[in-house]
Amino acid sequence: MTDISSLKASFIIPGQAPSAAGTGRWRARLHGLLLFGFLLFTFVGTRPFAEADAATRTDGNVLDRIAVLGLFGLSLLVLWLHRWRVARFALPALPVFVLVGFAMASIVWSDFPDLTLRRSLLLFFLAVIAFAVAIGTENLRQLHTWMFATMTAIILINLAGCVIVPSIAISEIGVRGMYSQKNVAGIVALITMILGTTWVLGSATRRETVIGMTALVPTAFFLVITISKTSINLAALGIVVILFFGMIERHGRSFILFAIAVGLLLAVGITLWLATLEFDINAAMTTLIGDTSFTGRDELWAFARNAAEKRYWLGHGYGAFWDVGTANDPLIRAEVGSWLAAVQIGVINQAHHGYLELWLHLGLPATVLATVITIWAALYGGLHACFGLAKPATRAALGAFAVLLLLYLAHNLTEATLFMRGASFNSTALLATFLIARARDFAFQDLAQP
Repeated sequence: MTDISSLKASFIIPGQAPSAAGTGRWRARLHGLLLFGFLLFTFVGTRPFAEADAATRTDGNVLDRIAVLGLFGLSLLVLWLHRWRVARFALPALPVFVLVGFAMASIVWSDFPDLTLRRSLLLFFLAVIAFAVAIGTENLRQLHTWMFATMTAIILINLAGCVIVPSIAISEIGVRGMYSQKNVAGIVALITMILGTTWVLGSATRRETVIGMTALVPTAFFLVITISKTSINLAALGIVVILFFGMIERHGRSFILFAIAVGLLLAVGITLWLATLEFDINAAMTTLIGDTSFTGRDELWAFARNAAEKRYWLGHGYGAFWDVGTANDPLIRAEVGSWLAAVQIGVINQAHHGYLELWLHLGLPATVLATVITIWAALYGGLHACFGLAKPATRAALGAFAVLLLLYLAHNLTEATLFMRGASFNSTALLATFLIARARDFAFQDLAQP
């Protein structure tokens, strides 16, 4: 039988003296301040309920720079205070920083080196901040709780904005809250739903369960009124996946056999349905989603792919394709007759496809690397969530981050957030990736506790 004292001893690095109680409290306070600042910057920003025009996106925001530099400085302090842990987890985090370093190196071949320098530095700062949050985390359930509580408060502020300033918070195509558009609001609600659902599953008492389910009600309402179809569908998919594995944990082998039986029936039903359509995939897609052009995205994707193939291996430079000034906007080169040529300059500032978007910026190899990093983190976190030795609450948090990464990959089929600086989903994915890298560490901590 494993000696618990030996497990506790495994957390002390040779030559490291135990920290004084006062130092530990300061570490916790600084980390809490960094976490709160990270969440506020990621999901509220410095200009809530204000719309950034194309010129602002090109030139940047002074308040954003001050906030990021402040959080970056705080993150360096947190990393120094946990330097023994940085040494242990630098290698698992290395692939992410290799990709970030490649983005910074793209200044050499960028179409707009000044923009690449500024935007790749922002990506670097945000990656370091997320890494510091992950490194400074002592209790994953506590982090999960703070994230869910903060996100719920942000959702309530968005709903209040719909009442107080409806002219800003409500657009013609859906509620956008304090954000620039409804899709961003949908992402925030999606992330909150996944964090909340898993938090409820990790609850140890009925009281926690009731509180968590009650807190999810305004988030679900906000998600629906955003009318962000992608986020709504992904939230439903994520919740189904979470509940599926939750049922497996509770009922074990019997539920697995039941799920297999249901899956086989669904497979037979889908096959028979496709047979009635003579296995016409296009007809099936039209029946399911109605619009196979994805609201005109097919033309945008074709345009982006054509531009990406011109810089196949290295891309145009990180942040050097969209929001590069009115005179250099890429849609000026759109084919005559396409709706892209008629759209107002600055309205479209992404390919609405994360894999095409990153290909435009950094080339195909870097896009493959980013995808592999995310898939590996999601699978690693999922395995530890389902089969790890950690406590249920810790595994619930790891499951939340694994599911968020899987949804992040799916989301990038119609939106562009894959390693895109400043995107709330990307910042969340970075944090999730770094936290999952510490999955075994959190499990050992749980085992070492009585």
